Amino acid sequence: MLLLCDHAGREVPDGLDRLGIDERELARHIGWDIGAARVTHGLARLLDAPAVLCHASRLLIDPNRRPWTPTSIPAEVDGTVIPGNRDLPPEEVRRRIRRYWLPYHRTVARAVARFRARGIVPVLIAVHSFTPRLDGGAPRPWHVGVLWRGDDRLARPVLEHLRARGDLVVGDNEPYSGLRHLGYTLEFHAQRTGLPHLALEIRQDRIADGAGAERFADLLAEALRAPLAAPDLHRRRRPTPPPGAPPGAGWRVLAARFG
Repeated sequence: MLLLCDHAGREVPDGLDRLGIDERELARHIGWDIGAARVTHGLARLLDAPAVLCHASRLLIDPNRRPWTPTSIPAEVDGTVIPGNRDLPPEEVRRRIRRYWLPYHRTVARAVARFRARGIVPVLIAVHSFTPRLDGGAPRPWHVGVLWRGDDRLARPVLEHLRARGDLVVGDNEPYSGLRHLGYTLEFHAQRTGLPHLALEIRQDRIADGAGAERFADLLAEALRAPLAAPDLHRRRRPTPPPGAPPGAGWRVLAARFG
């Protein structure tokens, strides 16, 4: 398996003045997925699996969004205006694609290629976290969500295991629906090529500190061990191209188009 963490950090390089926002705003959920990196590292250790983490802030350019779309480099998020993202010239968008977006996806593609070169069909698992309340909306009751679309070979047993614990509120395609949008990373690297995959969303107040992140890494590893060992899981399914991608287009083709 290969673990992915699109929003592991909130790094903004010198020269961009934190995109015009202060450190407090950057440290909110708008700048990164709070706790997700700790959970990813914990899962990597417990399951003896490699992981790829992106530590550039999602506000620079979101690796889990298709470039040149409104949410790729947002000018406003959850009531916070991002001055450094407003009215960007095309050359700055291209620079961020080449400097932050492409290196992450190139690393993921190469990690998958190393598995395939050994005759292994890898499972891709994306780790995210979500805020307990978004845009002043209703509280989100879920402790953890399992996102999937089409291929439920991994989602179904993981959902069953987590629900059977009795101490968690578990979301099936909640708080976000993978049926509508699974996120660019899994759509491109897994669905496009028919690899087994899953996205996990953990509520940030549960993993904001080390103890919480360790607890969720433990319980998620336990939920994943048996399904990951199933022989049927490590077989390709019919590919599903991500939106805007011609069937069979590799990452180099799309990289040239976006950049």
